[in-house]
Amino acid sequence: MVTRVLILGVNPFEDLPGYQLLGLLKSTGRYDIIAADDSIPALKILSMTGTRIHQLPHPSSDPHRFTNLVARLCQEQKVRIILPGTDAHLYALAACLVDEPQLALLCPTLAWLAAKELRNKWDLQAWASRFAITPSRWTFDNEGDAVAFTARAMYPLMVKGRRKGAMKCDDELEAVVARRAILRNPANDGEGGGVYAEAFVEGEEHSLLLLTDGRGRFIRTIGFHKLASTQLGTTLAAQVDGDLPSEVNLDALSSEVSVPGVLELEWRKDATGNQWLFEINARFPSWIGALGKFGLTLLEGHR
Repeated sequence: MVTRVLILGVNPFEDLPGYQLLGLLKSTGRYDIIAADDSIPALKILSMTGTRIHQLPHPSSDPHRFTNLVARLCQEQKVRIILPGTDAHLYALAACLVDEPQLALLCPTLAWLAAKELRNKWDLQAWASRFAITPSRWTFDNEGDAVAFTARAMYPLMVKGRRKGAMKCDDELEAVVARRAILRNPANDGEGGGVYAEAFVEGEEHSLLLLTDGRGRFIRTIGFHKLASTQLGTTLAAQVDGDLPSEVNLDALSSEVSVPGVLELEWRKDATGNQWLFEINARFPSWIGALGKFGLTLLEGHR
C-alpha cells in the first residue's frame, strides 16, 4: 500500500522547506503526495508537474477553519502523514489541535507543541533558553520601540517575525523598514503573530538537525556550517561538519521531547568561542532537499 502524504505550504517562491520535502518524496515514487497551499500561482505550477494539489486558505486567516479543512481533507483522502512545510501551518494546527485531536496521529509534533503551549518562534526560543545561552529578546510592538532601541544602544540587532522572517538592522530606520516588511507576510498575522527584536551575535553560523524517537533520545544528528543565506535567513549554501554545540545541554533538551519528530538548532560561535542558540525550528529546514538521498533517509527516518 502506497503511503499518502499531505504537505502543507509548498510555494516554490517562498515556502522552500515544503517545496523541498515535496521534491524528495516525489523522486522516490513510493509515496502518494497531496500538496496544499493558498497560493494559486504556486499550485498551478505544481499541477503541471503531475502533483495532486488542493487550495487551502492561509492558516493565519482563521486557524480553526484551516484546521477543520485539513482534518476533512485527511479523512477524505485517507492521509497517513502530515508534513507542515512552514511554521504558520505547523503552529496553527498545534494551536487548534483540541478541535481535531486525531491530527496528532498524522503529525506527532503537533501534540508536543500543544502540550508545551508553544505557539511561535518566540515561545520555542524561550523553551530552548533553559538548555543553552540564547541572545536577549525584546518585544517590538510599535515603531516607536525602534527609537528606544537607539537610546539603549542596542543596534545592530535582529528583527524577527514570530513565525517567519528575520533581518539584521544597524539603526532604527532599518528596524522600522524590516518590521513593516516582515509584518506584510501573512504568516505573522493573527494570534501569536507579530515581530520582536533580538540581540545580534556576530560569528560562524551553524545548524544541527536532530531526529527524536519520542522517548527522549536522538536517533539521527547532522551538523552544518552555514556559508551563505538569504536576507531573510534561508540557507543557500552550507558545509557538513562535526562541530556540535558543546554548550547546549542536548541530553536535557531531548528528555523533554516526548514525540517522534525533528528539531533544527541554529547557533553561532562568537569570536571568544561562546555558543549562542539563536533559533530552533520544529520542522524540516529549507536545506533538506540539498542532501539528496541522505536527506530522504532523514525524512523517512523521522517516522
